Amino acid sequence: MAYISLAQIKEHLNIESTFDGDDSYLTSLIDVAELSVSDYCNTGLSGYTSSDIPVTVKQATLLLAAHFYVNRTMVSYAQGTEIPYSFKFLLNPYRKYTIK
Repeated sequence: MAYISLAQIKEHLNIESTFDGDDSYLTSLIDVAELSVSDYCNTGLSGYTSSDIPVTVKQATLLLAAHFYVNRTMVSYAQGTEIPYSFKFLLNPYRKYTIK
């Protein structure tokens, strides 16, 4: 859907706008984070366009993309850790739950 720009993730990470060494990597992280957010919400974002995505969803996407950028390997090898609480806090209102 592409609702986070390269400039936004660079600003979020305090990366100089003139530094372009990680641009392709950051762009791929944006794609991964947006897809992950969409999957977490179980299509709860359907009906939104890239221009009217809620700011909380954008913030959660930035948090996740930044987390992936800073932690390029597993956070813990001994015990897996869950994504930060703020991610779920921001996205839970948009999540559609399914009964299986």
